[in-house]
Amino acid sequence: MVYEDFLATIKQSLEERLGSDFTLSIQTITKNNGLSLDGLCIGKTGEKVAPTIYLNHFYKFYQDGIPIYEIISDILLLYQANKLPDEVHLNDLTSPDHIKRRVIHRLINESANQAQFTDIPHISYPALDLCLVFCISVHETQDNLLTALIHNSHLKTWNLSFEDLKQAAKVNTPILFPARIRSLSEVIKDIALKSSSGDMDEDDLIDFFDTEPLSPPMYVLTNSTGINGAACMLYDDILKDFAACTDSDLIILPSSIHEVLIIPNSKNVAIDELADTVFAINQEEVPEEDRLSNHIYFYSRSDDQLSVVFTSSVPIGTKNP
Repeated sequence: MVYEDFLATIKQSLEERLGSDFTLSIQTITKNNGLSLDGLCIGKTGEKVAPTIYLNHFYKFYQDGIPIYEIISDILLLYQANKLPDEVHLNDLTSPDHIKRRVIHRLINESANQAQFTDIPHISYPALDLCLVFCISVHETQDNLLTALIHNSHLKTWNLSFEDLKQAAKVNTPILFPARIRSLSEVIKDIALKSSSGDMDEDDLIDFFDTEPLSPPMYVLTNSTGINGAACMLYDDILKDFAACTDSDLIILPSSIHEVLIIPNSKNVAIDELADTVFAINQEEVPEEDRLSNHIYFYSRSDDQLSVVFTSSVPIGTKNP
């Protein structure tokens, strides 16, 4: 079955399973780093908000021999786990006062996402090749996070200015998603104690940094959920305070959009080798939509400034040869 027929079959089968109370549509959606995915929107008839389930990887499962009925059952289970919670009301998503309490920002690569910036409000950091974009945090649980990317059209609908958005996100994000710094050794030990882990990024870290004790010492900076936690590196004073604790400047490795690694600077740190490792992880281990940067960053205590200390010649978003 070719891909287009697969999409049509999935949509038709789910329409039959769910019945007339649901409306289904397939849309091509541009994700982080310019990745285009085909999403199946499943919503109750009359509702204006619906979760999106991406089908591209399900086609790979089908090509690997998974029966179509199993794939449909998996999609239904995924929908049940990710549908809009009953306690979330449409009025909450249109009320300016509610929106201002739920606006957050997340950190992405700037050069890999240029095509999106005409349509979404953002804060550019060109010297770092990084950018903050804004989302609504719709719903959080211990195991799930539901967000929606904010577009320029939303600001008009909500009658909010860009400054309103920026200030709300600056206040909300550290409160709703506080920063967390732990040693990489501690993170690895925690994962090893779990019989199963859903965090692919930290498993990848084990593959590349499995020496105990680690030398040089490394620390993981993320937020309380471990999702989109790289934005913590731009929280007020987070790097300044950690540099004071370690009594050193800091080298920052962009592991993914979900976390960064921090290394206290010393004479034992080989920047060029670390740069090769960052590039290798991005190309071989980190999903394309989760890549943050091929650059290595340096935080200077004396200047209280973050800058690029090493630049890969290959930008994020470049396809593997």
